[in-house]
Amino acid sequence: MQKTVAHQKTAPDMASIAESIIASQSTGIIYLDGDGRIALINARAEAMLHTSAGDVTGKRVDMLPLRTPVYRVLSENCREMPVEVSVNGAVLTARSAEVRIPSGELSGEIYELFDVTEEKKEKRHREEIVAMMTHDLKSPLTVLMGYVQALRNEDGAKVHVSLLPCLDEMDRSSLKLLAMIEDVLDAYRLEVGLLQTTCSWCDLSAILEACCHDMAREASSRGVRLTHDIESGIPAMNVDGNQLSRVFANLIGNAVKFTPRKGQVTVNAWLGDEKLHVSVTDTGIGIPQKDLPRIFNKYFRSKGANGFRGTGLGLTISKAIVEAHGGAIAVESAVGEGSCFTIVIPCSAA
Repeated sequence: MQKTVAHQKTAPDMASIAESIIASQSTGIIYLDGDGRIALINARAEAMLHTSAGDVTGKRVDMLPLRTPVYRVLSENCREMPVEVSVNGAVLTARSAEVRIPSGELSGEIYELFDVTEEKKEKRHREEIVAMMTHDLKSPLTVLMGYVQALRNEDGAKVHVSLLPCLDEMDRSSLKLLAMIEDVLDAYRLEVGLLQTTCSWCDLSAILEACCHDMAREASSRGVRLTHDIESGIPAMNVDGNQLSRVFANLIGNAVKFTPRKGQVTVNAWLGDEKLHVSVTDTGIGIPQKDLPRIFNKYFRSKGANGFRGTGLGLTISKAIVEAHGGAIAVESAVGEGSCFTIVIPCSAA
């Protein structure tokens, strides 16, 4: 009897399958082993980073040339949130994650790369259109504000006393609209690197006090108690007073806006370590801990802010202005317990 030999296919090796899957991905994939050596890089990552697997496989990150795109990407800490890297005119988003075996032991780290160049171009185009439209809105708004001011300055014979509250409300609303337009324009200037500061010697304590007085009426109308304590003896500083006034107004305005009736907003200013410290503390709704790392991101609004008006640009612009003065801005907050924003600006800021 003739024996029939059954030809059984060999089961594919799982490691080979995994490599094939990674190689076929449309995103760039790089795997570092437990010693920090590049164990695998797929074709897409090679193309994105202008390198070849033969040049980098088996090398530790610290063995790679510093100026190469692959080193720049792998030296970024992008575990907590994605990081953008510019490579030869392209914009890449990189994020990484630990790789652990079933026993829980760390076996390496995997990087995933996305080419977001086209998305960035489209976003820039949209922002340019918004910036042009916003700029065009300023002209008719300025005309309206001019007429409102002219009417407010007329004597009682020409403007009936019953119309004065209407003119006051028109004036306040116009100023709010103008501030929103400036926020959108400054967000665009910040994006293209055109947000500038013009410094001169200023009395920042007087500027801060004026901001507090300006916000007092808004706070009172919302049933919020606004107090301030500004240390005496704060010297004149070489700063952009107009821009820092916007920062103070934004932080105080936010504190008032997000604080319920019968709440408290406190503004403090003092000198320490040759730096000006300004804190704005409120008893408002607070910010969730998971949102704090993103609170200064452009257009970001915490879910707790739903229902409150705003562009989501104020904190982004405020941070940029403070950092342009060599300073820093920080926040501490807890849901239901309020928030405290603190600005620190060197007295030698220029």
